[in-house]
Order: sequence, then C-alpha cells, then structure tokens
Amino acid sequence: MEKKLKFIEVNYHFHREFTTPEAVITKHLPSNLFAEELSKTAQVTLIKHLAYDGEYHRNEIHYRFFRRRNSFWQIPFSTHRFLRKEKPDIVLVQGFIYPLQVIALRLAVGSNCKIILQHRAEVPFWRKKIFQQWADKFVNTYFFTAIEQADEWTRAGVIKDRNKCFEIPAATTGFLKKDKFFCRENLVIGNELMFLWAGRLNANKDPLTVLAAFEKYISSGQSSKLYMIYQEEDMLKEVTERINASAELRNNVMLIGKVAHKEMELWYSATDYIISASHREGGSYVVMEAMACGCVPIVSAIPASMKMTNKGKVGYFFEPGNSDALYGILLSLKEEDHEKLSASAMTLFTEEMSPEAIAKKISQVFKQLKR
Repeated sequence: MEKKLKFIEVNYHFHREFTTPEAVITKHLPSNLFAEELSKTAQVTLIKHLAYDGEYHRNEIHYRFFRRRNSFWQIPFSTHRFLRKEKPDIVLVQGFIYPLQVIALRLAVGSNCKIILQHRAEVPFWRKKIFQQWADKFVNTYFFTAIEQADEWTRAGVIKDRNKCFEIPAATTGFLKKDKFFCRENLVIGNELMFLWAGRLNANKDPLTVLAAFEKYISSGQSSKLYMIYQEEDMLKEVTERINASAELRNNVMLIGKVAHKEMELWYSATDYIISASHREGGSYVVMEAMACGCVPIVSAIPASMKMTNKGKVGYFFEPGNSDALYGILLSLKEEDHEKLSASAMTLFTEEMSPEAIAKKISQVFKQLKR
C-alpha cells in the first residue's frame, strides 16, 4: 500500500488572544476545512502558536500548539525540533513575512521536504527585503490566489523563478446556500433588492466609494437596501456622517455592525449581490463565502477578486475607487441575469475554492514537485 503523504501546515503568528486549543481551532476552522479533505489521502498536522503548549485531535487532524513571541528575529526552536522529528513531505507556511523562520525551517526538515509559502496579501519588505530574497533559496513553491499577485514579488527580486508560483486560494468555507425568504424572515429584513457590503471599515475596503455609487443609484429612482456589516470601526464616524448627510442613504443603508461568523451564512443567502470595493486583497473571505451561498459578486478589478470571479464571468467588476463605474453596474442589473449568475457563482466556488478543490490542487502541486 502506498505510504500516506505527511503534510504539516505552520502558522508562525502568535495568537496572543487565545489560551485554549478550542478557541484557535474555532477561529481558523473555515480556512482549515481543506485540511480535513486532505486528511483522506494524507497525514495532516496543523501547527499553531498561542499561549498554550500541547496537542489536540479533531476528526483526522492532529493539532500541535507551541508558545512563541511575535518577533521578526525569534526562531521557534521547539516547533522546529518537532518538525525535524516528524519528517514531513510538505510544510505549508502561512504568510510571506517569516523569512528567518523559513530559513531555520529548511535546516530543521532537510532538503527532501517541500516548503510552500501561502500568500496572505503581504507586500515585499523594504529594509528587510534581503531576508526574503535569501529565504527564496529554501522555498520550493509559492501559493497565490491569483498568479498576477506574484508580479510585485518577482519585480522586487524576492521570487527569482516565477515557475515556482501556483494559483491556490488562501481560504475556503463550509457555507451553503439557504432559502432566501427563510433567511430574510429570520433576519427580519424586507424583500427589496438587497446589496451587502462586509469587511473592515477602512480605506482599503473603501466603503465611501460604495456609498457614493449607491446614493446615485437610489437617486435615480431605484428601490433597494444596502446592508453594511463590519467587525472593525476605523472609519465608522466618517461613514456615519456620510450616511446622515444624505436622505437617500439615510433611508436605505443599514449599518449592522458586528455579526457572529456563523450568522453570515444567513446574510449571504438572503442577499442578491455582494459588493467589494477593496484596493488590495490576498483573497477575499467575504466574496468567497458569498459565492458559496449563491450571492452574485460585484468587485473591484484587483487580481484576487478577478480570479475569484473568473474575470467577472460570474459577476461584475469596476475600477477600484471609481464610484461612477460602480453606479453604472448597479443601473445595469437585470433580474433575469441574477439567477444564472447566482448558479454560476456557486459552481465556480465548488470547482475552484471548495475544501475538495483546494485539497486536490495541493495534491497535484506536490505530484509535480516530486518529479
């Protein structure tokens, strides 16, 4: 019988807010669903760093927890001793911002182990870029949501060989589409055409561009609601003032605030369109989760979002920061297009971003690396 592949994912970030295994597992469960699928054909271990030392088993996944400090210079020797003992075939490192740890990792696991880095929206360092360039010598492969995201890393001289880069999403979800009217009834919202914006209230997510476009849309005589869900409130004062200054926005935009993650499945299923105006993303959890629930995406034309929507074939796209372009899209929406795009969005999620799809992609990449 063929020996099972030994796969280990390492997250070097120290999650100081968590002190129990259950807390960090729950937090990362959506992005780690691919691991449960991969465990059908591989031996899977996930390494996390928090204020706890020990191990935990969930289904077929082995979790190992270590303590470390969030320091650029700190090497987690206990973590690497564990990895040396395990002799993994693949180590997937979350993030591009741990070059010294990656170099030390290579020394720990040897040359036969394949080291893969998963891009999470980072940009090349400025002063410390030399360490990322050095680490590239020890990395076999890089994962990006969209291959275009590799360009700034090759221009910066961090990634010397672009052939080491593959397109694999950074996250997935177990969300499924629920009945729209059931969800709206549970959320106590009406039956108007419904748009959703979700994310951090900050300049990168650009809620003001969305509000400007929606104000024009309502002013043109349209009847719909925009719901805004946000976990962080950096621009809440500015957003609130913008809404209060406009009767169109004041009567048709609902600031929901924080929502428990499990409840987002109801919101996505209740919504007709998800709007993302981000100027930069490693890969949008919101867009991905919404598509899984049949919500049609309207996204800014950045590489990650264009990849996730198959270059707009299952939705719409506009130039980042261009409220007029977004307004034009809102005016062009037709009811007969929605059902077709909704079904296409769910199909694309299943084929490209589902746990099964990501596990399959990782296995295919590893087969190429073994040649």
